[in-house]
Amino acid sequence: MDAVVVGRSNIVGKPMAALLTSVKDDKDKSAIYLNECRRMKIQVLPPDVNESDATFTPVGRDIRFGLTAIRNVGHNVVDAIVTARQEQGRYVDFTDFMSKVPALVCNKRVIESLVKAGAFDDMKHRRRALVAIHETAVDQYVDIKRNEAIGQDSLFGGLDDDLGGFGITVTVPDIDEWDKMTLLGHERDMLGLYVSDHPLMGLEHVLSQGTDCTIGQLML
Repeated sequence: MDAVVVGRSNIVGKPMAALLTSVKDDKDKSAIYLNECRRMKIQVLPPDVNESDATFTPVGRDIRFGLTAIRNVGHNVVDAIVTARQEQGRYVDFTDFMSKVPALVCNKRVIESLVKAGAFDDMKHRRRALVAIHETAVDQYVDIKRNEAIGQDSLFGGLDDDLGGFGITVTVPDIDEWDKMTLLGHERDMLGLYVSDHPLMGLEHVLSQGTDCTIGQLML
């Protein structure tokens, strides 16, 4: 049985990624198809600044969340993030990300949305910690990047090449993460649905006892 499930997941991963992309602006349908992916043992991975493209993309038997599906993050911002990653290499940590991306990305609302959506999670930064310092980080970098973009010398230029090329750095505080419900609430606000976890996760077998099919099965 497991082999059958895995085989089916490999076959439908790409079409399901395309389907999720087609309904990314309809959060009700997105939630239904996301749940259908879980039922079919296809993992939908959270957005990630190092792994995601603009739209949902198949990753083996899994699907990676697209960055444009994040609230307040437009196509121009995503294009800038992906281009910087391709030209300068993967982002090592939050400071490295802020150093590499252009001023267009250094917007407080954009950065906060990326954080709350979990796009920096693989860097092992806690979301609450990044939210606590994201405004300071943007303030430090944005003016320097704008001056650099128009050919002016940075006020801090040349002071220390180890600090993101700008002579500045941002220290991410070591504070506890939000509780699960707060973290998932912020994630849902940014993505329109729960991705990394769900408040009812683990109760599917109980809920399914009163049904003979899922909404997703009716729609597919």
